[in-house]
Amino acid sequence: MTKLEQFKLINESSVAIPDEMDALILSGKGFEHLQLKRVPVPQPGANQFLARVDAVFGCASDSKLIENGKEHPLLYGWDIERWPISIGHEACITAVKIGDNLKEKISVGATYALQPAINSRPITHRERYANPASIDKVAIGYSLGGMFAEYILIPEEVIQTNSLISYDTTQIPYFAAAFTEPLSCVYSAQNQVSHIYKDGPLNPREVKLGLKRGGVTLILGAGPMGIIHSELAMTYKPQTIILSEPLEMRRRQAKQIIHPKAANRNIEFILTTPDELPRVLQNVTKGRGVDDCISSLGIAKVQEESLNYLAKGGVANFFGGTKVGESVITVDTRRIHYDSITMVGSSGGDPSDVHAVMKLIEKREISPELYVKRVGGLNAALELVKSIRAQDFFGKGLIYPHIRHDLSPVDAWSYEKENEFLEAHLS
Repeated sequence: MTKLEQFKLINESSVAIPDEMDALILSGKGFEHLQLKRVPVPQPGANQFLARVDAVFGCASDSKLIENGKEHPLLYGWDIERWPISIGHEACITAVKIGDNLKEKISVGATYALQPAINSRPITHRERYANPASIDKVAIGYSLGGMFAEYILIPEEVIQTNSLISYDTTQIPYFAAAFTEPLSCVYSAQNQVSHIYKDGPLNPREVKLGLKRGGVTLILGAGPMGIIHSELAMTYKPQTIILSEPLEMRRRQAKQIIHPKAANRNIEFILTTPDELPRVLQNVTKGRGVDDCISSLGIAKVQEESLNYLAKGGVANFFGGTKVGESVITVDTRRIHYDSITMVGSSGGDPSDVHAVMKLIEKREISPELYVKRVGGLNAALELVKSIRAQDFFGKGLIYPHIRHDLSPVDAWSYEKENEFLEAHLS
């Protein structure tokens, strides 16, 4: 049996769990308090289970947690200097040790993607929160522990909210399962947009969720999330997708990923810059404006300007979160009144969103492999998180916690490349 087969085909008799593990630990505010440390492997209670972390992506949200420390809103007063936390929330796992009360529901070797934003009151470590009775949302990678680690404890909050989405490793690679988290955030954001459709003067209005079918969608910012927005927008079959981005390297990457798919679906795809955007909008919409404008950038000025691009009945989708103290914008209420424009926002998704995007991956409607630009072992996790913060590369960075390998650039990833990588470097 190969190393990869031993890694994937585990059961109760074959699994070996060490007493200690490596994990990326945050013990204070700022990157100087983020370190890869040797820590005890957590032990599950009767209603919990221990999971092996198979793959985990870095995310810009990790930097927000690091830079805010215990003041981050998802920590609710949790003192990370007293109770340090592990970070990382875009991942997939394999169950390796099951609590006594779960053994009829969960088996060793079961594989899951996760929805890390958990709509639940705290159950574990309630004493560590400032006011647990007021909390209705907790998160993996924050107070529930994170996945830049070899193992993670899956507590009651995750299990009771059905935030584990099973998948078949023979059909979906680890990196694609881990990629469902950022995909689910975008899917949730687009699915919370609503448009009114009316077939005739005497027919009733019909409301449908999602971007305007046959309309024009504008996306501001071609970072990884902006490109994902472009890819998922095609599932609503708009007539045109416009992507505005000032950096040429990001535009080039967006063209590589989106243009062939848009052409195959007869969707017009236009890449432009913020300076050229007014001219492009005039040419495409003849001054009417766009039906959907998604601000994938967390910049208040960009969000404010996005309202000016909307047609009557248009929707402004504020996807990127702005910094505290920099979130106030000016809104022309006459446009809301006379042009029926709306504003919508969302943060994260729920298990149904992860399930939905998993189906899109299975159908090959989404291509996670095109976004992977860095790959490494757990020893490279700190470097990856810092590189994302510094915007040293464009795309997604992937860590396999059970190998040790320097962070390396890749053009694209695949099931075959992942298997070869793991076979070569698993100990």
